[in-house]
Amino acid sequence: MDDRILIEVLTAHADRLKEGGGKGDAYLAMFPAYEEELAPLLDTAGRAKEALAPVRPEPTFREDLRRGLLAAARQRRAQVVVVPQEGRGRDILIGAAALGSAISVAGLLARLLRSRRGEKPQAMAPG
Repeated sequence: MDDRILIEVLTAHADRLKEGGGKGDAYLAMFPAYEEELAPLLDTAGRAKEALAPVRPEPTFREDLRRGLLAAARQRRAQVVVVPQEGRGRDILIGAAALGSAISVAGLLARLLRSRRGEKPQAMAPG
């Protein structure tokens, strides 16, 4: 049986069980070729329904739970997220490296332009 069809059948059966419906014989009649696969699943769902009893918590428990959840939500909203910053030294080093690279490229371009014009590079006087 296709999983999608199986899920639809089991969902419909669970809905009928919630409403106090039967064991699921109608579904077995609709899909007789899949009785071997479907019957144990419908039976297990029926047994689970019989074993489970609805729980109604005390009003004080519900009120305490509501207060606790609201307090947790407020606290979570009030939390400030602190993002640790990496060292400024690293940022300065990266910036200096980028600036140095840019100056090197500019120097190479200046030398290339001068060589194309036929100018000789000038020697720098010792400072």
